[in-house]
Amino acid sequence: MERQVLENDPQELERFKERIDLGEYAQRQGYQIKAQGKRNDWQHLENGEEHIIVSRKDDKQVYFNPGDDRDKGTIIDFVKTKQHKNLGEVRQHLREYLNEYPEPQKAYATALVPARLEGKPKEQGETATEAEIEEEKRTRLISEVLGVKRELTDRTYLYSRSLTDETLDSPAFQGRVFTTEKNEHGFRNTAFPLYNEHGLASVEQKNTGYKNLLELPKDGIWVSHPTQGKGTPVERLVLNESAIDSMSYHQLKNDDKNTMYIATAGTVTERQTALIQRVIDKQNPQEVILADDKDAGGRRFNINYLNDLQPARPFKELANQEAYAEASRPVQWHATAGRYHANLRVEYHHENSQEGAERVKYLTGQVERINSVQDEPSIEMMVQRSTEKDTVIKLSVAKADTAQLEVISQELYRQREQLRPEQERHPVNFIRVEYPIAKDYSRDLELASQGLSTSQIQAQAMQDEREREAQRLQKEQLRAEAQRLEQAQHLLQLQQPNDTLERRQQHKEGQQGKATLGITSVVPAKTDAGQRLPATEQLDGAGSEKELIIKVEERDKGTGSKGQAEAVKDTVERSGAKVGDIQSTSTSGLRHSEMKVAYRTDDPEIGRISNTLDAIGNQKGNDVVENNSDRAERREIAGKVENHRLSQQEITR
Repeated sequence: MERQVLENDPQELERFKERIDLGEYAQRQGYQIKAQGKRNDWQHLENGEEHIIVSRKDDKQVYFNPGDDRDKGTIIDFVKTKQHKNLGEVRQHLREYLNEYPEPQKAYATALVPARLEGKPKEQGETATEAEIEEEKRTRLISEVLGVKRELTDRTYLYSRSLTDETLDSPAFQGRVFTTEKNEHGFRNTAFPLYNEHGLASVEQKNTGYKNLLELPKDGIWVSHPTQGKGTPVERLVLNESAIDSMSYHQLKNDDKNTMYIATAGTVTERQTALIQRVIDKQNPQEVILADDKDAGGRRFNINYLNDLQPARPFKELANQEAYAEASRPVQWHATAGRYHANLRVEYHHENSQEGAERVKYLTGQVERINSVQDEPSIEMMVQRSTEKDTVIKLSVAKADTAQLEVISQELYRQREQLRPEQERHPVNFIRVEYPIAKDYSRDLELASQGLSTSQIQAQAMQDEREREAQRLQKEQLRAEAQRLEQAQHLLQLQQPNDTLERRQQHKEGQQGKATLGITSVVPAKTDAGQRLPATEQLDGAGSEKELIIKVEERDKGTGSKGQAEAVKDTVERSGAKVGDIQSTSTSGLRHSEMKVAYRTDDPEIGRISNTLDAIGNQKGNDVVENNSDRAERREIAGKVENHRLSQQEITR
């Protein structure tokens, strides 16, 4: 009986993630449960010396291997990694698995909303809840698996970030920076614990060229102690994107104000914002400083903080539940980002349509004022909905112009305070924005530690920005070129499907049969009618192997950092050529990289390979070192392939 071929359903992988219990599947592969939560929200499994932790993230089951930060993901990643299958084989395997085990026997519960607020003490005689016991067990599990102790035994990485012992020994950071003793490469990393109301929620690890956040829900924040020690009244709260930035800020700007630092380990989640507000509720600081990175992402976080955060809220009990008194919100906003644009959604709440029109007029005036000082209007404004009680407006700018949306959000903040009843208004300057001179405070500290003055740091920051923009543009150009080549190749496959598949298979079999890139022969091309082309129209014999060197020169960003060379290698590999390891040296702040590239002139992808090499050679900083005759030959063969494709288009027409 002929086996039925199933078309790949793009939603099939999502169904696998939803229907298959990852923990149960792992047990069928030989893993055994070592520990688990009573609410089935996590499992610790082991197979020999290998450990994995299964939990939930974004409503899907995920796993991670604490001994190898690359070994993590969903059921799809688990099968690919553990059974060395490609995606097609994974699909077939999981189809058969579901046929044998159609319904998961276990369902992981979603995390319960914690009922206890941070810092609220238990009443006398009150015992820990089941949820708190589970959180405590999870804390011990994460600590044991990672080898995390409440000790900072290795300061090497922190010294490399220009942090001093005086900073590291500050009361603010005692017990808030650890050293992990376990690592897949035998190295010890610096660990920053993320906490929520019940204890350790996750751990971020860093080292030179290394960064890892446990594959768990981002259900915690990094929080320092007050700079004057535990239990002292906090005057100021400083928000950063990373704990390194927090410590850098402290070293650069420490003064007599008793300060507490909070970091989110990157992108801010809604849950983290709620936790930050709870810290404000408990500590009741006089001011909050937004000290995020000076880029589009940092500005977006600040825009949303201005809307979301408020002074300490009065606590009250409501029907035996803990609650807070919220101030009114006559206007609120939220910023989001796409690939190329940043958007701001503004929502007004008013008594009548006339009042709504006045709100729109006010915002229109702010937008026109900003646009009037630009060479070209940059903010687009559109009213999406207008009713008697509500008006919704969308503002959009290019991502590079996110600062203009931040100006709008600050105007909205001032407007909201004016519209609120006087008793609900924020104290003047309760929330302030402080940007670093360079991209972030850790870069400011690095440059200041080199003895640079403020003006010199500003000059270097501008140079850094130009280099980042040049790298971004180059990546976009390489990506666009790769997409163009992908589309051209896809069109060729649609026009000559049988020929393409046959030649790909022949090429693949030839590669598998040799230690080099060579193949024994290429199946002659066919016309759409299925006839062989004359020998003179084929690619001049069986072809030959060619080699060349690509050299890349770029600014040295430090050990382990990826840059232009890695982008070039990825692009060439995707074109179909074989690329060796990148060999790099650094001198005078520049990184010089070389990589060997090999291809065959009878490769079915020769047109794509040739176009990619030419595109890379035209990019600033790149040099394609190739024999002139080899270059001429590949271009000639690529031209023949393209001409043949065009002629087949004419025949088809």
